[in-house]
Amino acid sequence: MNRLQATLLALCLWPALALAQTGQGMGLDLTGEDANKTEEQKPDTTTETPTPAAPPPTAATTKAAPAAPPPSAAEPPADITQEDRVKSVQRKVYLKKGRFEITPEVTFSVNDPYYSKLGATVHAAYYVADSLAVAVRGSAFQVVPSEDVRTAKSVFHGRIFHSVPEWSAMADAEWSPLYGKVAFLNSILHFDGYLLGGLGAVHTETSALPGRGLNVGADVGVGLRFVAKDFLAVNTSLINTSYVDQPLGTSKGALQNVMTINAGISVFFPLRSTGRESE
Repeated sequence: MNRLQATLLALCLWPALALAQTGQGMGLDLTGEDANKTEEQKPDTTTETPTPAAPPPTAATTKAAPAAPPPSAAEPPADITQEDRVKSVQRKVYLKKGRFEITPEVTFSVNDPYYSKLGATVHAAYYVADSLAVAVRGSAFQVVPSEDVRTAKSVFHGRIFHSVPEWSAMADAEWSPLYGKVAFLNSILHFDGYLLGGLGAVHTETSALPGRGLNVGADVGVGLRFVAKDFLAVNTSLINTSYVDQPLGTSKGALQNVMTINAGISVFFPLRSTGRESE
């Protein structure tokens, strides 16, 4: 009896099971909703994939960087002007080539303790080169006795034979081997040192006597010239003039030396130095 009941029950349930299987095969998806919910609940784990770093350059792929230009080839900065540049060896600012110099001077002797020679001199020069000039110099003298002469005559009744130069005219060559600068009263003065030498004539008190005449003379000296302006300079010199003269009261001639200090103001023409732009 039990087996019969079980068989009947199986026969009754068989269509239902077949229908369920057929419905599933027809596309019924009873789990779709739950799957969608599961997908919604899942967190978004998708992240941007990092870009792999480039491999380090190798010796085969690395190109040599261009070498920097040498300092000498580099161009100077645009804001540096010609006036801002300082030259390690600067050119001469005070140039004399092709210029004329006129110098009035005062003169006084320093080598005669008995008779001083005071006078005035005019010096003119033309510079054939910056350090070489040809010059002429004319001087007029006044001989002034000192107190020693009066003492010798009044006390010792002595007599001093001396030459009395009246004027001289000399032709000289000047060479200027020295050039430099010196600070003076918050200013920079250019200067040059020079040597001179030449020949000429000296007129003395005895030159007017019959059979006498001008005495041949020669001079040598040194000097300094301090430039105040392009056209103006202070000129100082020490010059020794030698000549042979036979003073009054004696029949013997002797070598005479007149060493003088000369100081004056030099004026140059043209008035402007052509080397000023190099300062």
